[in-house]
Amino acid sequence: MTDFVFLPLVSMGIFTIGVYVLFLDTDLLRKIMALNFMASSVFLLLISIASRSNPAVDSIPHGFILVAIVIMVSLTALALMLARRIYQITGQLYLLEDKNDMGEPL
Repeated sequence: MTDFVFLPLVSMGIFTIGVYVLFLDTDLLRKIMALNFMASSVFLLLISIASRSNPAVDSIPHGFILVAIVIMVSLTALALMLARRIYQITGQLYLLEDKNDMGEPL
């Protein structure tokens, strides 16, 4: 299987894993990791699409990906800081569904 087919399939698989964890897990750290998985899969897809050109590889998409990586690292730091703040306030790192630990509605 060539890279033209293999890398987009891997990217879709990683993105699917990220969406699965994002929707079904209640732990905040796992949700942040799932968002990073999803962003990494998009980066992989865009780089694999950019490398499909003729012998000369276009450097503009790679530059965009580098900028997106820097932005994603910043957003991850912000999300981790917010998760830490939530932990300091509530003492837990998971999201409650409909009721709190006492069984009462929020």
